[in-house]
Amino acid sequence: MLLLLLVVAILVGGALQRVVGMGFGLVAGPFIVLLVGPLEGVLFVNLAGAVAATLILGRVVRDVDWRRYAWLASASVLVTVPAALLLRDASTAALEVTVGAVVVAAMTLAVVTPRLRRSGTHPWSSEARWPLTLTGTASGFGSVAAGIGGPPVAIYAVLTGWEPRRFAATAQPFFATNAVAAMVAKLTLADASFPSFDWWEWVVVLASIVAGLAVGDALVPRVSATTMRRGLVVLAYAGGLTTLVRGLTELT
Repeated sequence: MLLLLLVVAILVGGALQRVVGMGFGLVAGPFIVLLVGPLEGVLFVNLAGAVAATLILGRVVRDVDWRRYAWLASASVLVTVPAALLLRDASTAALEVTVGAVVVAAMTLAVVTPRLRRSGTHPWSSEARWPLTLTGTASGFGSVAAGIGGPPVAIYAVLTGWEPRRFAATAQPFFATNAVAAMVAKLTLADASFPSFDWWEWVVVLASIVAGLAVGDALVPRVSATTMRRGLVVLAYAGGLTTLVRGLTELT
């Protein structure tokens, strides 16, 4: 029963990741953590997310904006270890409340302020470097603090008007890099380990990831750019609100 529920969560998360560019950790993550446990579950999500993103990359590599990826990934990786050391003794609940609230507020700002999405000379122009560095740093920090690295990138995509399919492609190497960095930090600095599955259960997990991506492949031609952009907003809000509520629940 446990394995069946894992398969369903991975199928849905993988399909969303393929169509929108993100969503595996936000959708499958909470269920996986609930079923497997917090430490092993988060590490499992990192591993499965890295595999899914790498497999998707092979399908969309021609659309990747490698310049943006380089800025996002370098900032995220550089902040991972310092953030892990800095936040090692911090309250998990307080961190989740803070990260969740910031994500919800920032996405609301991006949605209700159309001027911020203009290109050209605006500070959030797609050619500006500091927003990429800020976004990568926020994503790395969010991944370490609350396991929520996707929403900051979605907020950047909305603010800059990043073409959804280009975003979905570029997000894959970034999320893969982010996941690997998070795994290394957790295995090195925390008492974390992978779930003790049998070999055949790992095979089923891998097959579920591939199947989820196949479902996403079938859906991609049927999904418009507008729907993809709305999906980004919804997923960012879902991640922020889930993290905020989880933190508040732990505090109370």
